[in-house]
Amino acid sequence: MLRLPETLPARPVAAYRVVLGLVAVVRAAALTANPYLGNRPHPLYGWVPALPTPVWTAVGLVMLVAAVALVLGVLARPAALVVGLCVFAEMWGAGYYGNGAYLLGTMAILLSFSRCDAAFALRGRPADEVWAPPVLLLRAQISVVYLYAALGKLNQDYLVGNGLAGDAGVLVPAGLLVFPLVAVLAVGAVVLELFLAVALWVPRLRPVAIPLGVLLHLGMIAWLSDGPLAVMELGCFAATTAGGYLLFLDALPSRRGRGRSGRSRPTAAGRRTSPHTASRSVPG
Repeated sequence: MLRLPETLPARPVAAYRVVLGLVAVVRAAALTANPYLGNRPHPLYGWVPALPTPVWTAVGLVMLVAAVALVLGVLARPAALVVGLCVFAEMWGAGYYGNGAYLLGTMAILLSFSRCDAAFALRGRPADEVWAPPVLLLRAQISVVYLYAALGKLNQDYLVGNGLAGDAGVLVPAGLLVFPLVAVLAVGAVVLELFLAVALWVPRLRPVAIPLGVLLHLGMIAWLSDGPLAVMELGCFAATTAGGYLLFLDALPSRRGRGRSGRSRPTAAGRRTSPHTASRSVPG
């Protein structure tokens, strides 16, 4: 029986808002600087009109302001939406496409539908719990990232290690690029990604999944990086994805012990919850 909560703790999603905002600050600075680093803007699709560089500079600056507001929790939900729209505008209109940018834009737009300003916000609406569906969608997107990545690697070329060997950066020792060791690493990466896609949803597996996921992303940065720009790109992707583990936490430490109604009640398991916390059961 699958139990879908109607509300979830507010602090984990608020903490992820801060993480995503910091990633957006870095991304906004990079996107704004792109044309001045020699990457001339050009539409990703032919039907998108070509616009001059100052337009994309302005979009990047708007994104930067929205990202700072997102971190601080000032008009957090509109700020998240602006960040997401700016990212997609930069990708489609200026051609600055990347998997990390795409994920950032998607997560920012999804975050705008949540009560992400219920904690850690300068100007928010404090609450101990928030409506669950937007948070569950954010969780699902994290799982989709791992599932899609794993399924995309299910081919002979990758599983024998050719993909890993071809993508190896300057930090990878040559001794790891020999068969069958590189094949073992490739298969292990696929298995780990499939595991993370499921295990993050299982409370008993979560204490194992979270550190393994962090190690996976640190390994990606070390394996794939060939310079400072790659470290920045992979670091932002890691923070966007692994930072999403916060969304799977049941709670973060709080100085407040009462729910939105000002009174809490014990459950059968002995812990205290707000009277607004409820779950509905659907067939599994």
